[in-house]
Amino acid sequence: MQRRQPLAYILLGLALSRTTIAQKKATTAFTDPTTGISFQRFFGAKTNFGFGIALPTDPTTDFIGQLTFPLNGGNGWGGFSLTGDMEGPLLMAAWSDGAGNVVSSFRQAENEDDSPPEVTGSFALRPIANGTSVSDTFLTYTFLCEGCLDAAFGLSAADTAGNAEMGWALAKTAVGGPETSAGILGFHDSGFGDFTAILGLARNAEFATWAAMAGEPIAPATGAVPIQANAGDGDDDDDDDDDEDDDEGGASNTGGGSGAGNVGAGTVLGGSTAGGGNVGGDAGDDSDDDSDDEN
Repeated sequence: MQRRQPLAYILLGLALSRTTIAQKKATTAFTDPTTGISFQRFFGAKTNFGFGIALPTDPTTDFIGQLTFPLNGGNGWGGFSLTGDMEGPLLMAAWSDGAGNVVSSFRQAENEDDSPPEVTGSFALRPIANGTSVSDTFLTYTFLCEGCLDAAFGLSAADTAGNAEMGWALAKTAVGGPETSAGILGFHDSGFGDFTAILGLARNAEFATWAAMAGEPIAPATGAVPIQANAGDGDDDDDDDDDEDDDEGGASNTGGGSGAGNVGAGTVLGGSTAGGGNVGGDAGDDSDDDSDDEN
Protein backbone atom coordinates (compact mmCIF):
# COMPACT_ATOMS: atom_id res chain seq x y z
CA MET A 1 0.00 0.00 0.00
CA GLN A 2 1.34 3.44 -0.91
CA ARG A 3 2.04 5.65 2.09
CA ARG A 4 0.35 9.03 2.09
CA GLN A 5 2.66 11.99 2.61
CA PRO A 6 1.99 14.10 5.70
CA LEU A 7 0.34 17.45 4.98
CA ALA A 8 3.38 19.28 6.36
CA TYR A 9 5.59 17.76 3.64
CA ILE A 10 3.11 18.70 0.93
CA LEU A 11 2.95 22.29 2.14
CA LEU A 12 6.74 22.46 2.37
CA GLY A 13 7.03 21.19 -1.19
CA LEU A 14 4.61 23.84 -2.44
CA ALA A 15 6.50 26.55 -0.58
CA LEU A 16 9.82 25.45 -2.04
CA SER A 17 8.29 25.32 -5.52
CA ARG A 18 7.03 28.88 -5.24
CA THR A 19 10.40 30.01 -3.91
CA THR A 20 12.12 28.46 -6.93
CA ILE A 21 9.72 30.23 -9.27
CA ALA A 22 10.27 33.55 -7.52
CA GLN A 23 14.02 33.15 -7.72
CA LYS A 24 13.78 32.84 -11.50
CA LYS A 25 12.52 36.43 -11.62
CA ALA A 26 15.61 38.00 -10.07
CA THR A 27 18.28 39.89 -11.98
CA THR A 28 21.71 38.40 -12.60
CA ALA A 29 25.09 39.79 -13.57
CA PHE A 30 25.48 40.72 -17.23
CA THR A 31 28.24 42.61 -19.06
CA ASP A 32 27.36 44.29 -22.35
CA PRO A 33 30.14 43.33 -24.78
CA THR A 34 29.79 46.53 -26.80
CA THR A 35 29.98 49.16 -24.06
CA GLY A 36 31.66 47.10 -21.34
CA ILE A 37 28.98 48.20 -18.86
CA SER A 38 28.21 45.67 -16.13
CA PHE A 39 24.54 45.41 -15.24
CA GLN A 40 22.22 43.54 -12.97
CA ARG A 41 19.79 42.38 -15.64
CA PHE A 42 16.37 40.81 -15.84
CA PHE A 43 15.95 38.67 -18.96
CA GLY A 44 12.86 36.85 -20.20
CA ALA A 45 13.55 33.55 -21.93
CA LYS A 46 10.20 33.54 -23.75
CA THR A 47 9.97 37.17 -24.85
CA ASN A 48 13.68 38.00 -25.18
CA PHE A 49 12.94 41.15 -23.22
CA GLY A 50 15.79 42.45 -21.10
CA PHE A 51 16.33 45.33 -18.72
CA GLY A 52 19.67 46.01 -17.06
CA ILE A 53 20.62 48.55 -14.41
CA ALA A 54 24.02 49.82 -13.24
CA LEU A 55 24.70 52.09 -10.25
CA PRO A 56 27.61 54.02 -8.77
CA THR A 57 29.17 52.73 -5.56
CA ASP A 58 27.40 55.51 -3.65
CA PRO A 59 24.11 56.09 -5.50
CA THR A 60 22.45 59.50 -5.39
CA THR A 61 20.06 60.26 -8.24
CA ASP A 62 21.36 58.55 -11.41
CA PHE A 63 21.58 55.08 -12.90
CA ILE A 64 22.46 53.57 -16.27
CA GLY A 65 19.81 51.42 -17.89
CA GLN A 66 19.64 49.17 -20.93
CA LEU A 67 16.49 47.95 -22.67
CA THR A 68 16.70 45.07 -25.17
CA PHE A 69 13.70 43.52 -26.88
CA PRO A 70 12.44 42.13 -30.22
CA LEU A 71 10.39 44.15 -32.70
CA ASN A 72 7.63 42.90 -34.95
CA GLY A 73 8.56 44.21 -38.39
CA GLY A 74 9.86 47.35 -36.72
CA ASN A 75 6.73 47.69 -34.59
CA GLY A 76 6.28 47.39 -30.86
CA TRP A 77 7.62 48.97 -27.70
CA GLY A 78 9.24 47.95 -24.44
CA GLY A 79 9.54 49.63 -21.08
CA PHE A 80 10.12 49.41 -17.36
CA SER A 81 8.71 50.75 -14.12
CA LEU A 82 10.62 51.90 -11.04
CA THR A 83 8.34 49.72 -8.89
CA GLY A 84 6.44 46.49 -9.41
CA ASP A 85 3.32 48.52 -10.15
CA MET A 86 2.64 50.14 -13.53
CA GLU A 87 0.20 52.72 -12.16
CA GLY A 88 1.73 55.75 -10.43
CA PRO A 89 5.54 55.42 -10.54
CA LEU A 90 7.87 56.77 -13.19
CA LEU A 91 7.88 54.64 -16.33
CA MET A 92 10.15 54.71 -19.36
CA ALA A 93 9.39 53.30 -22.81
CA ALA A 94 11.33 53.02 -26.05
CA TRP A 95 10.50 52.07 -29.64
CA SER A 96 11.61 52.49 -33.25
CA ASP A 97 10.46 55.43 -35.35
CA GLY A 98 10.63 53.23 -38.45
CA ALA A 99 13.48 55.25 -39.93
CA GLY A 100 16.43 53.72 -38.09
CA ASN A 101 16.11 55.72 -34.88
CA VAL A 102 15.18 54.92 -31.29
CA VAL A 103 12.57 57.12 -29.61
CA SER A 104 12.09 57.14 -25.84
CA SER A 105 10.08 58.97 -23.24
CA PHE A 106 9.07 59.05 -19.60
CA ARG A 107 5.49 58.12 -18.83
CA GLN A 108 3.12 57.92 -15.86
CA ALA A 109 0.05 55.70 -15.98
CA GLU A 110 -3.22 56.43 -14.23
CA ASN A 111 -4.89 53.22 -15.38
CA GLU A 112 -4.24 50.13 -17.48
CA ASP A 113 -6.55 51.05 -20.35
CA ASP A 114 -5.20 54.31 -21.76
CA SER A 115 -1.83 55.21 -23.25
CA PRO A 116 0.09 56.84 -20.38
CA PRO A 117 0.93 60.48 -21.05
CA GLU A 118 4.48 61.68 -21.47
CA VAL A 119 5.71 63.43 -18.33
CA THR A 120 8.46 65.88 -17.41
CA GLY A 121 10.25 66.64 -14.17
CA SER A 122 13.67 66.79 -12.57
CA PHE A 123 14.87 63.81 -14.62
CA ALA A 124 16.29 63.28 -18.08
CA LEU A 125 17.40 60.59 -20.50
CA ARG A 126 20.91 60.82 -21.93
CA PRO A 127 21.43 58.13 -24.59
CA ILE A 128 24.66 56.16 -24.81
CA ALA A 129 25.08 55.99 -28.58
CA ASN A 130 27.50 53.06 -28.88
CA GLY A 131 25.12 50.95 -26.79
CA THR A 132 22.09 51.70 -28.95
CA SER A 133 20.91 50.00 -32.15
CA VAL A 134 17.66 49.23 -33.93
CA SER A 135 16.47 47.15 -36.87
CA ASP A 136 13.16 45.67 -38.00
CA THR A 137 13.61 42.79 -35.58
CA PHE A 138 15.40 44.05 -32.48
CA LEU A 139 16.06 47.17 -30.41
CA THR A 140 18.80 47.92 -27.89
CA TYR A 141 18.72 51.19 -25.97
CA THR A 142 21.38 52.13 -23.42
CA PHE A 143 21.02 55.37 -21.48
CA LEU A 144 21.90 57.39 -18.41
CA CYS A 145 18.75 58.02 -16.40
CA GLU A 146 19.63 61.33 -14.78
CA GLY A 147 17.70 62.36 -11.67
CA CYS A 148 15.57 59.21 -11.80
CA LEU A 149 16.30 57.88 -8.31
CA ASP A 150 13.79 59.63 -6.08
CA ALA A 151 11.30 58.20 -3.60
CA ALA A 152 8.67 60.47 -5.15
CA PHE A 153 9.06 58.55 -8.44
CA GLY A 154 9.04 55.10 -6.87
CA LEU A 155 12.70 54.23 -6.25
CA SER A 156 15.14 56.15 -4.06
CA ALA A 157 18.90 55.93 -3.67
CA ALA A 158 18.36 54.38 -0.24
CA ASP A 159 16.31 51.59 -1.86
CA THR A 160 19.31 50.52 -3.93
CA ALA A 161 21.17 49.13 -0.92
CA GLY A 162 19.38 45.81 -1.29
CA ASN A 163 16.64 44.39 -3.49
CA ALA A 164 13.73 46.23 -5.09
CA GLU A 165 10.71 45.20 -7.11
CA MET A 166 10.58 46.66 -10.61
CA GLY A 167 8.22 46.14 -13.53
CA TRP A 168 8.52 45.41 -17.25
CA ALA A 169 6.21 45.50 -20.27
CA LEU A 170 6.47 44.53 -23.93
CA ALA A 171 4.15 45.11 -26.89
CA LYS A 172 4.27 43.92 -30.49
CA THR A 173 1.68 46.37 -31.81
CA ALA A 174 2.73 49.55 -33.59
CA VAL A 175 3.12 52.80 -31.67
CA GLY A 176 0.80 55.53 -32.90
CA GLY A 177 2.88 58.43 -34.20
CA PRO A 178 6.22 56.69 -33.56
CA GLU A 179 8.26 59.66 -34.75
CA THR A 180 7.47 61.61 -31.58
CA SER A 181 8.15 60.83 -27.93
CA ALA A 182 4.45 61.48 -27.29
CA GLY A 183 3.54 58.45 -29.44
CA ILE A 184 0.48 56.42 -28.45
CA LEU A 185 1.39 53.18 -26.67
CA GLY A 186 -0.95 50.25 -27.12
CA PHE A 187 -1.51 47.48 -24.60
CA HIS A 188 1.56 45.43 -23.63
CA ASP A 189 0.28 42.39 -25.50
CA SER A 190 3.57 40.46 -25.55
CA GLY A 191 3.96 40.28 -21.79
CA PHE A 192 4.34 42.20 -18.55
CA GLY A 193 5.10 41.60 -14.91
CA ASP A 194 7.53 42.38 -12.13
CA PHE A 195 10.95 41.16 -11.09
CA THR A 196 13.39 41.51 -8.23
CA ALA A 197 16.31 43.81 -9.00
CA ILE A 198 19.38 42.88 -6.94
CA LEU A 199 20.45 46.51 -6.74
CA GLY A 200 23.04 45.98 -4.04
CA LEU A 201 25.07 44.08 -6.64
CA ALA A 202 24.49 46.67 -9.39
CA ARG A 203 27.01 49.10 -7.87
CA ASN A 204 30.28 49.51 -9.71
CA ALA A 205 33.32 51.77 -9.32
CA GLU A 206 33.41 52.22 -13.13
CA PHE A 207 30.05 53.98 -13.19
CA ALA A 208 31.47 57.48 -13.78
CA THR A 209 33.48 56.21 -16.76
CA TRP A 210 30.39 54.62 -18.27
CA ALA A 211 28.19 57.65 -17.55
CA ALA A 212 30.69 59.86 -19.40
CA MET A 213 29.69 58.05 -22.61
CA ALA A 214 26.17 59.52 -22.41
CA GLY A 215 25.11 62.23 -24.83
CA GLU A 216 23.10 65.36 -24.23
CA PRO A 217 19.74 65.16 -22.43
CA ILE A 218 16.86 64.67 -24.82
CA ALA A 219 13.87 66.98 -24.68
CA PRO A 220 10.26 65.84 -24.27
CA ALA A 221 7.64 66.61 -26.88
CA THR A 222 5.48 69.69 -26.65
CA GLY A 223 2.50 68.88 -24.50
CA ALA A 224 4.27 66.64 -21.98
CA VAL A 225 2.77 67.14 -18.51
CA PRO A 226 4.49 67.45 -15.10
CA ILE A 227 4.81 64.18 -13.21
CA GLN A 228 2.57 63.65 -10.19
CA ALA A 229 4.94 62.87 -7.33
CA ASN A 230 4.14 60.05 -4.90
CA ALA A 231 1.29 58.86 -7.11
CA GLY A 232 1.86 55.14 -6.55
CA ASP A 233 0.05 53.38 -3.71
CA GLY A 234 2.94 50.97 -3.12
CA ASP A 235 0.60 47.97 -3.25
CA ASP A 236 1.96 45.45 -5.71
CA ASP A 237 -0.68 42.87 -4.81
CA ASP A 238 -3.04 44.21 -7.45
CA ASP A 239 -0.71 43.58 -10.37
CA ASP A 240 -2.26 41.55 -13.16
CA ASP A 241 0.72 39.36 -13.81
CA ASP A 242 0.60 35.72 -12.85
CA ASP A 243 3.68 35.22 -10.71
CA GLU A 244 3.93 31.57 -11.71
CA ASP A 245 4.04 32.37 -15.42
CA ASP A 246 6.48 35.27 -15.51
CA ASP A 247 9.60 35.39 -17.61
CA GLU A 248 12.43 34.00 -15.61
CA GLY A 249 15.34 36.19 -14.66
CA GLY A 250 18.78 35.17 -15.80
CA ALA A 251 21.28 36.17 -18.40
CA SER A 252 24.46 35.11 -20.00
CA ASN A 253 27.27 37.41 -21.03
CA THR A 254 25.99 37.85 -24.55
CA GLY A 255 23.87 40.52 -26.16
CA GLY A 256 23.68 44.24 -25.74
CA GLY A 257 24.00 47.11 -28.14
CA SER A 258 25.82 47.23 -31.41
CA GLY A 259 26.26 50.11 -33.79
CA ALA A 260 25.24 53.67 -33.08
CA GLY A 261 24.28 56.96 -34.61
CA ASN A 262 24.13 60.53 -33.45
CA VAL A 263 21.65 62.18 -31.12
CA GLY A 264 19.14 64.00 -33.26
CA ALA A 265 16.47 66.53 -32.47
CA GLY A 266 13.86 65.88 -29.86
CA THR A 267 14.06 62.37 -28.44
CA VAL A 268 15.36 60.55 -31.46
CA LEU A 269 18.61 58.64 -31.34
CA GLY A 270 19.96 57.16 -34.53
CA GLY A 271 20.86 53.49 -34.38
CA SER A 272 22.47 50.94 -36.63
CA THR A 273 20.01 49.15 -38.90
CA ALA A 274 22.45 46.48 -39.97
CA GLY A 275 21.42 43.35 -38.17
CA GLY A 276 18.89 42.95 -35.42
CA GLY A 277 20.93 43.60 -32.35
CA ASN A 278 22.07 40.72 -30.21
CA VAL A 279 19.44 38.81 -28.35
CA GLY A 280 21.18 38.48 -25.03
CA GLY A 281 20.40 36.10 -22.29
CA ASP A 282 20.22 32.54 -21.19
CA ALA A 283 18.18 30.20 -23.29
CA GLY A 284 16.73 29.31 -19.95
CA ASP A 285 13.87 26.99 -19.15
CA ASP A 286 11.16 27.69 -21.67
CA SER A 287 8.64 25.79 -19.60
CA ASP A 288 7.79 29.03 -17.81
CA ASP A 289 5.62 31.29 -19.94
CA ASP A 290 5.75 35.08 -19.71
CA SER A 291 3.01 36.71 -17.74
CA ASP A 292 -0.06 37.17 -19.89
CA ASP A 293 2.07 36.25 -22.92
CA GLU A 294 -0.18 35.92 -25.92
CA ASN A 295 2.53 34.59 -28.23
